[in-house]
Amino acid sequence: MTLAQYQIGPCTLDTNLLLLSCNELQQKLPAKVCELLQLFLTSEENIVSRADAIEQIWAGNQGVGEKGFTNSVWVIRKAFKDLGVEDEVFLTLPKVGYQLLLSNQALNSVATINTETKPQAGRQAKPWLWPGVVVLLIMVIVAQAFWPKDPQAPVKVQTNTVKQSKVTNYEGVEEHIAVSHSGQYLAMQWRAGEQLGKIYIQDLTQQQAPLNQITLGEHEEASPAWSLSDSKLAYVRIDDAGSCEVRVRHLQNNTDTLVASDCFYLPFKRVLTWSSHDDDTLIYAKQLADRVALFAYSELTGQSQQVSFPAENEVDFAPHELASQNRFAFIREKSASMQMSLLVQNGAKVKTPITDDEKQQSLTPLIQNRVTIVDFDYDVSEQVFYVNYLDGGELLLSKIGLDGELLQSIPHSGMPSNLSFDQAKQTLFSSQHISKEYIAQVKLADKQTINTISSSSRDMYARFSKQTQDVLFLSNRAQLWAVWKNNGASSINLTKDMGNAGVPSVSPTSSQFAVSINKDNDQTLYLGDINSAIFTPVDTQGVTAENLSWSSDGNTLYFKGTKAGENAIYAYNIATKQQTVVLEGEGNYALEGEAPHILYLSKFNQNGIWRFDRNTSQLTRITDALTKYDFGSFFYQDGYVYFVMRTNEHDKIERISLSGEQQTVLSFSANTIRKFYGLSPADGGSILLTLKVANEADVMKYPLAND
Repeated sequence: MTLAQYQIGPCTLDTNLLLLSCNELQQKLPAKVCELLQLFLTSEENIVSRADAIEQIWAGNQGVGEKGFTNSVWVIRKAFKDLGVEDEVFLTLPKVGYQLLLSNQALNSVATINTETKPQAGRQAKPWLWPGVVVLLIMVIVAQAFWPKDPQAPVKVQTNTVKQSKVTNYEGVEEHIAVSHSGQYLAMQWRAGEQLGKIYIQDLTQQQAPLNQITLGEHEEASPAWSLSDSKLAYVRIDDAGSCEVRVRHLQNNTDTLVASDCFYLPFKRVLTWSSHDDDTLIYAKQLADRVALFAYSELTGQSQQVSFPAENEVDFAPHELASQNRFAFIREKSASMQMSLLVQNGAKVKTPITDDEKQQSLTPLIQNRVTIVDFDYDVSEQVFYVNYLDGGELLLSKIGLDGELLQSIPHSGMPSNLSFDQAKQTLFSSQHISKEYIAQVKLADKQTINTISSSSRDMYARFSKQTQDVLFLSNRAQLWAVWKNNGASSINLTKDMGNAGVPSVSPTSSQFAVSINKDNDQTLYLGDINSAIFTPVDTQGVTAENLSWSSDGNTLYFKGTKAGENAIYAYNIATKQQTVVLEGEGNYALEGEAPHILYLSKFNQNGIWRFDRNTSQLTRITDALTKYDFGSFFYQDGYVYFVMRTNEHDKIERISLSGEQQTVLSFSANTIRKFYGLSPADGGSILLTLKVANEADVMKYPLAND
């Protein structure tokens, strides 16, 4: 049995949600802090020695564990104090550790299934059976050797067990990993708590080697990449306004050079790389007006040129030059269909000017139209890819050939993110997140949590139905992303087996809701009924619909639509089934405001919220505080536009009045609210938030030399 909840003094600890609650107050604990507190609860006499904590929580890493243990005890003490607990939490035991003093007991547990088959008592195999067993085995071997093979039998994917081990175990998030070509150093972005992400280097040849910070300043820095000689490290720097710079750190003389000021960056996306053939060319993702393309920059000439050619609203990122200098691979995200593809571009000459004919060079898809492709790396010697992508709701870590054939599935635990392949030691490194989302209904007046929706899967992006009082949300509980309904007591899958569903939108006047569903690379907009779960497809006249919202009278459905590479905000009349263009070439997510002719909208890959008057065609930005990756995290209600605003220290719920006055309504710790669609309205002066349980990630490695 795995215990899930404990009573600790007057407080309750939920180990699934990492939440420590007391009365109406809550404190979210970092994952390792929660693990340590649970270790106190399960240890004899609630005593944990420093040595036991380092061994069990920090995997025996003495250098990290010493500091982590002391810091975590301080965090636990502070959490109880912030919840109003005045009693002493710990007793210090000199030269030993600490003892938890607060009374505690287990409240409930979640059963775990043991799949290991054990022999039953009294059922030992009889000795006289062994000759028959041997004969049977020989018959099976002979049959396998000589029985005719089924020519249609599918090829079985290799699933060799790969022993994984932990490389880092720091408090916080280790992301954007990059192994040097020599295999000696690991560069990464590391952030802890409310600190900005910075670039660090760890010596992989020394187990207790400290992290070496190589970038300084008051800006976020990410996506490091080693030059061919390992003497330079390229990375991106993001300022408070979201502007992105490509910079190069010369490690031998400790100097820093600005390369470009027009790059593209989103958290967890790798956006640059060096050429695999020289030490002077790097490829980075560049922000254009309505798309993101890859550009090659030469340090010798100081010039850059475009090498990938996405369509409108497409984003190219994660570039990798292959063994041939005229080929490189990258991920292309289609904003219109919420899908990604891993592509190989043939004949793209990175070092010479590209002609118009070369822009039409063929693209070879290796993985096509997936909901998510997180990252990949390339093994030059074997000419294979290691890819981390979502398939049918399951996150896969796979080895794929140049022809797109799946060669091997690599077993993993947790949520692997960025990948880096060590060519020298044939080892795959992966940043692995301790992450899970849950849904909370929170009162605007006092931040009290009214209700939560949580499971062992990922539950997110909730929408409230005023008519049925249900909450609709996205979840991968049944592998595929589906729309589920929660009535306060239980949850039901509404779109079971229909395909991968997008974020739903709920009618304010009926039990209807709208959702776009992708099945077999075909995306369809449906109108569904919350009570009956009956769905009707909507004829969008060849327009791919996403980012849905309803008018206040329930008669019109707004959506961002894309057709033939052109996008617009559309209005679909439910009764007449007529579809009209509201705003061409503008808008990513739009919703109705204080009047039917007023829309509030976000734009593709831009910070801010705009007010659009359909009568006058006037478009005015009312704030630039909504980040581009929170494009769906705002709503209009009772004369205010509510939205998510992020700072280095906090995630805030802000609101702007019709006269332009802005105020903070609620405040949470930084990086607590899920990006994209993390905020929506509910009833009774409350909102629905998608919150992240933990914000931690460690680096794992998978030795592959014997594959």
